[in-house]
Amino acid sequence: MAFFRKLFIAVLVIGSMSTHLTAATSQFEAGKDYQVVAPATTTEPLVEEFFNYACGACYGTESFVEKLKADNPGLTVKPVPVELRPAWKIYVKAYYLGEKLGVLDKSHAKIYHRIHVQKKYFKDESDLKAFFLSLGVAEKAYDDVANSYWINTQMRLSKQYAFKNQVTGTPTFLVNKRFKLNRAAIGTLERMEAAIQELSGLKTEVPAN
Repeated sequence: MAFFRKLFIAVLVIGSMSTHLTAATSQFEAGKDYQVVAPATTTEPLVEEFFNYACGACYGTESFVEKLKADNPGLTVKPVPVELRPAWKIYVKAYYLGEKLGVLDKSHAKIYHRIHVQKKYFKDESDLKAFFLSLGVAEKAYDDVANSYWINTQMRLSKQYAFKNQVTGTPTFLVNKRFKLNRAAIGTLERMEAAIQELSGLKTEVPAN
């Protein structure tokens, strides 16, 4: 009986050592590779990308975002358009117009292409409207959304959400509404994906803080 009791204790000790070893081997460090900006609110694997169409670095990150989606089917990847300067406001509106009008699958890539390949920025609201009509959106449908309470609310909320999460540059990745990644400290896109996988809970436990 004493033998089995000692064996049981030994198993517990080994299990505890294994758990601590797993936590200790995390390659990402709080305060360096990521910042904890909120308490735990979700366990669903989620990464939000704060971006703007006018941001060249965001355009350059698009292939990484697409690869992230393909490599991690259990991960929800959500774009969050942000206005970090007045000239970016029209592009926040462009994202939400595409979403509400049901053409985001076309408008998202085309806006990036227009700005960063064709070098054609939206001059004003009429230019923005012409773009969406060229995608087959009916004029009345466009006008109803463009002047709606809904779109003004979304634009206001996105600005507040970015401020709440201390977003000062783009692109910025926020994992599980809690961990804001430090792109400069993490370095490569491969490590960025690994950090998202780890902190979202896709592959390993979230490091203790």
